[in-house]
Amino acid sequence: MLPIIILLTQQYSDWEIAPLAGLGRAFYGAEIAFASPTGGQITSVAGLSIANTDRFKVPERGVVVVCGSPTFETDPLPEIEAGLLQASRNGCVVAGICGGTAMLARAGLLDHVQHTSNTLGYLEKHAPSYAGSAHYIDQPSAARGENIITAPAPAPASFAVEVLSAAGIDRPAAEQIRLMLGKEHIGQRTS
Repeated sequence: MLPIIILLTQQYSDWEIAPLAGLGRAFYGAEIAFASPTGGQITSVAGLSIANTDRFKVPERGVVVVCGSPTFETDPLPEIEAGLLQASRNGCVVAGICGGTAMLARAGLLDHVQHTSNTLGYLEKHAPSYAGSAHYIDQPSAARGENIITAPAPAPASFAVEVLSAAGIDRPAAEQIRLMLGKEHIGQRTS
């Protein structure tokens, strides 16, 4: 199984990686590490604090996951684009959810592969150099194009499935996440 590095920034959107990190490690034994652009303490948008993260170093192999954050929608942006591009060149799968997709777009990683995000307008607004609109898919779940995985903010379950599958978890086993987390919505009545 390939290692998974989850790249966090200040105000990371903790719910976007919860199924991946929690279920990935607890149920599938995935090797998951957390890093940030500068290392050190990171606090989520909900106030969840991680006392110490490693400084992000470009891996030679594995899956690099960029968790969304409002940080990716304001200046100055974290300087991670070159690292993401190098990880892709090294053969790593590079994944982004929500604001993380904007960082992949800024690095040019979405220009030639099938992908999704919050909306096409979101990518165009937050990644001025984005040139992949012809490959954009408007869908509510994660998408995989070659070695790139993308997802809109409300798709943490399908995102976890794609990332874990890319890391080497058997796809039918990884799909159990979607079944577990979607079960509460099956057959519910609305008032």
